[in-house]
Amino acid sequence: MPNFDLIQSHEKELDEPALVEFYTHLRNICILTLNAHPDDDEMYNLLFKLYKDNLNRGYFHYEGKLHPSRYLAISEYAARMNKYDWAFEFIEKYKDQIIGETETQDVYRLNLAMYYFGIGKFQDCLDNIPGSLSYVDYQITAKRLEIKALFELKSSLLDYKLDAFKMYLSRTSPKLLSPPRRQMNLDFANFMQQI
Repeated sequence: MPNFDLIQSHEKELDEPALVEFYTHLRNICILTLNAHPDDDEMYNLLFKLYKDNLNRGYFHYEGKLHPSRYLAISEYAARMNKYDWAFEFIEKYKDQIIGETETQDVYRLNLAMYYFGIGKFQDCLDNIPGSLSYVDYQITAKRLEIKALFELKSSLLDYKLDAFKMYLSRTSPKLLSPPRRQMNLDFANFMQQI
């Protein structure tokens, strides 16, 4: 596993564009490793440390803004690390720096909903989930989050929302959602129905 301190000690040998590219590759290697070994806590720690460091350096920004996918990834990994205070500060600090954010702040509100779910405030979570989102990843994340919050609240709406989620997956274009991702989400819905 890469030693972050060792990497930082050799940064002066690289120019800024090369350094940004190097860190991008390093983050991608961490993500690929976590896809293969999802229980690797040490890799989660390294990736979270990289996210914090690279965010502070502005490596994630494009013309002073964050891409919605990057905003989601950073807040998700903070939550996975149980760094909820840091996640909340991040969500709030960068809410006005999201590329393509809507007037109703849908990207911000979804990230806030994820935060509320993580700290066990399930009704606040539901209250912040936007009705529709323009990004497929965000739309699926919102629907899954809603189902999990309804489950935690033992809501009578759960079965209806699970059926609606399955219908959404069946209607989503294969160009927007690969067969493995579709199957993973169908497995999630089936699992939620079984429990």
